[in-house]
Amino acid sequence: MTPDGGCPPLSVASGEHVGGRISWEVDYRRLVLTIRLTGGVTDDDLTGGIPEIWVRHPEVLDCATLVDARHLTGEGNYGWRGLRDVAAAWRRFAMGRDMGTKVAIVLRDTLLAKLVRAVSFDYPGSVFRIFFSLDDAEDWLGMR
Repeated sequence: MTPDGGCPPLSVASGEHVGGRISWEVDYRRLVLTIRLTGGVTDDDLTGGIPEIWVRHPEVLDCATLVDARHLTGEGNYGWRGLRDVAAAWRRFAMGRDMGTKVAIVLRDTLLAKLVRAVSFDYPGSVFRIFFSLDDAEDWLGMR
C-alpha cells in the first residue's frame, strides 16, 4: 500500500507464450522489455508469441528491447517466415513511432547473427545491435 492507501505502481510485468518457449518481462522503471527465446522456437511461436507481448503491454513501444536468444535451439525450425511476419506485425503496431528505439539481441551462434542482421532491415525505426555477452547488451541499453 502507498501512503494514500492506493496500490503501489507496477514496476515489472511478465508473461509467457503457450509452450513456454517465449517469455518476457517489462521493466517499467528502466523502460526495458526483455524477451527470452528458449528451446525449439517455431515460426508459429514467433508469430503468435511476440505480438502477444504488444497486445498485453502496448506501452512497450516506449521501451528498449533486449532479446535473450542464448538458449535458443535449432529443433524448432524457425526461419525467415516467422521473423518476417513478426517484423510486419511490429510495423503495423509501431506505425512509425519507434524511431531510435534500441534493440539488443544476445546470441551464441554466429550463423544466427547473420539472419538477425538481415531481418534488422525490416525494422527501419529501430537501432539493432547483436551481442554475444548479456553484460555488454545490458550496458548498451543502459541497464547497468
